[in-house]
Amino acid sequence: MLLSSTTCFFWTVLSSLLCVAEFRSQYPKNYNNRHYSHHSRSKRSDRPNIIMILTDDQDSLLGSMKVMPKTNKIMRDQGALFTNAFTTTPMCCPSRSSILTGLYTHNHNTYTNNGNCSSVEWQQVHEPRTFGVHLKNHGYTTAYFGKYLNEYNGTYVPPGWTEWVGLIRNSRFYNYSLNFNGQTVRHGDNYYKDYLTDVIANDTVTFLKQSRRYNQSSPVLMVISVPAPHGPEDAAPQYQHMFENNRDHRTPSWNVAPNPDKQWLLNVTDRMLPIHQKFTDLLQRRRLQTLQSVDDLVERVHAELRTLGELDNTYTIYTSDHGYHLGQYGLVKGKAMPYEFDVKIPLLVRGPNIRHKTVIPNIVANVDFAPTILDMAGIKVPEHMDGRSFLPLLRAAKESNNGRKFINLTDTWRDTILLERGKLTKTLLNIYNNVGAGQDISKSPKQIRLSRVCARRDRQQPCKPKQRWYCEKNHEKWYKKRCRYQSDQPRSCPCSSSKKKLKRERKKQREFLHKFATKSFIPKFIRNKRSAINSLEYGTSGLNLKQSIAERDTPLDLFERRCRILTNQTIQCDDELYEDASAWNEHKTEIDGLIKELRKALEDLRVIRRHLKSEKPELEDINNSDTFYTDAMIFQGFGSDADSEEEEEEEELCDCDETTFPFRPNRKFENNRRLNRFNRRQRKHKKKFQKRKRGKECNSASMKCFTHDNDHWKTPPKWTSKPKKRRRRLNHPKCFKEGDKQGMECHFMDSSHWRTAPFWKHGPFCFCPNANNNTYWCLRTVNETHDFLFCEFITRFQSFYDMKKDPYQLKNQIHLLDVGIREQLEEDLETIKSCRGNDDCHMRAGITSLESRQNSFQPSGDGALNRDEED
Repeated sequence: MLLSSTTCFFWTVLSSLLCVAEFRSQYPKNYNNRHYSHHSRSKRSDRPNIIMILTDDQDSLLGSMKVMPKTNKIMRDQGALFTNAFTTTPMCCPSRSSILTGLYTHNHNTYTNNGNCSSVEWQQVHEPRTFGVHLKNHGYTTAYFGKYLNEYNGTYVPPGWTEWVGLIRNSRFYNYSLNFNGQTVRHGDNYYKDYLTDVIANDTVTFLKQSRRYNQSSPVLMVISVPAPHGPEDAAPQYQHMFENNRDHRTPSWNVAPNPDKQWLLNVTDRMLPIHQKFTDLLQRRRLQTLQSVDDLVERVHAELRTLGELDNTYTIYTSDHGYHLGQYGLVKGKAMPYEFDVKIPLLVRGPNIRHKTVIPNIVANVDFAPTILDMAGIKVPEHMDGRSFLPLLRAAKESNNGRKFINLTDTWRDTILLERGKLTKTLLNIYNNVGAGQDISKSPKQIRLSRVCARRDRQQPCKPKQRWYCEKNHEKWYKKRCRYQSDQPRSCPCSSSKKKLKRERKKQREFLHKFATKSFIPKFIRNKRSAINSLEYGTSGLNLKQSIAERDTPLDLFERRCRILTNQTIQCDDELYEDASAWNEHKTEIDGLIKELRKALEDLRVIRRHLKSEKPELEDINNSDTFYTDAMIFQGFGSDADSEEEEEEEELCDCDETTFPFRPNRKFENNRRLNRFNRRQRKHKKKFQKRKRGKECNSASMKCFTHDNDHWKTPPKWTSKPKKRRRRLNHPKCFKEGDKQGMECHFMDSSHWRTAPFWKHGPFCFCPNANNNTYWCLRTVNETHDFLFCEFITRFQSFYDMKKDPYQLKNQIHLLDVGIREQLEEDLETIKSCRGNDDCHMRAGITSLESRQNSFQPSGDGALNRDEED
């Protein structure tokens, strides 16, 4: 019994081994390789797949990479880390444009997140030359998932992409729209269906599966552009409890303010208040939470490549468009600064023939991504691209050196890149040229222009003849004030043209012509609501006045009226005028002559009135006289001293020929006045009869609902509830005055900004992250002997930081530089500011050879650097 059982077990094991051997003989020798898949690799392309994972606003120095263990294990431990990777412009759209095209900002002309961002110029000139277009033309299956450019409106699919799932507008996690291969797909706020990072992860995995199933012979290029950790920093629900006490963002430069040795913005920025400090802590926590979903995405893509058997034949690049700051130098949050926390980005690369745990200290920039991707695909890099491929650096790193040894190539690698922000527009150029004249650059461009104009003598007080306004300075700010002329002060003549006539005089002249140049002198009866005025009593004085005027011998008595104005405001003339041209011409000539005579009569009346004003008796004589003025005369201006006193004084100061400039009704003014009156009536009518809108709670289909609001009752006591209005975060009124006063761009933060946990519960506040003069050009140099930043701002302010001695850029050392060193730095900066093409922009710092002769960086005995006597 025991023997038979042992024999049976032996034959069972033997048969199993034989079956396994037969099964393994059907597959290649590398079956045990964990990267191998059951998919056939015989049809796979020899060219590698390329995947680029691009985050938004992820820093490299505030601890964001420490909380991504999966990414570090996959990308850093199994690939290469670049310790000196920089963005050339620390803003979203300019940096992404440089990544796609390999061009500096001054060559693709996308200077901000608004100007030229996905504009017509970008679509026509630069978009057809992205690395996606080049790889698609060479047989790659290309795909783009996620955020593209800030101003992308989703109306088209950019060229070069086989599969396109592009986010419309700026980063969001919920309530967004995607352009899915030409169709707009809207998403809501359901985490399981709409959370953008997870949606992108699902689409990338699906794309990899389908590309291997239906198009195995074509290699894949895929760009995964996730919104994290960009605002509004909405994390997945399962990660909203993490990093409560994380303080990695509190670097040595955190809350170091003010900084009098730095540019104007940091010079006027004070230390953060306790509410600002709490905000930076919470924002750091939310940013790190959003990156946990990105960490899961990297793991999912890596696992799918391993399942498909494509991991060893795939280059994967992990990076960000730029860095970020949270409280550094007192700035609450933001980017766009030329310092390390904003311009240094994480860069991890893994792929074929890349040694694990490699650290490369050579300087690279975002303009190098497009040439590197082309080089990985075996495509020649176009000469117009400003960057160069850093793939030779990866291949030359044969051993792990912990970032201490720079890699030397046969073709010398550059050590200097350009950092730039802002465009030198005509306005900024005027400011740039006038700073040396002693003007304050902290003012806005409008204030600077106004200060130049106010320096002229003809804009000072007292006002001179024909001067319309003068300048007045209040709290270091210029204002324009209108000149107010006194009775003893001459002024310009208003008779130069009919448009300059006084409004009151023109109104009276129109009323006079309208009332006395018509056929009937009987005034129109106007009955107001609830009016008890008798129609016969109303306007009696006016009727007597007109009758008395009609009794005089005037040209109207001799004029034959052959045209009449009907009650419906239409004009009807005799039939002879419409049939006989000579009769029409004769009657028109009579009307023209009558108008001239009436105008001459008006001018005579004005002269007589002026004479009466000059010979005005004393007040006692008026009281004792029997002269009286009727209401209609006062209405017409014949006896109204108060209404005509000011304009009469103005007329006396005018030495114009009264007959030279006859009155001509301003038809344009009259039409505009009628249109404005009509618009006012329409607005009043609309406001009176507008329907009350239903609230969201009154949209039930099964019930009859009503909305009660403040407009329900028109008589007191009224319902005076004040509905809560959401405040605008951008340019809030509380921030506007402060920002306008200092020339800053300010924002408002309150509890309504974040809709997901953890929430902000410490009250509203205002912060100013940027200024209108934060335009700069910088040299960033990293080599075996130097590690420095040299910047020149639009204000002609210069700064210099030696990272080897001051890694957190706390002290500006520009005044310690030798004159020759500064001149060399300025010359190099001017050269690279206008460079074009990889040969022109591939620069080696000229300061290296010059400094070896002058030895200006070595401190002397008194602690200062060696300088020439003339410095």
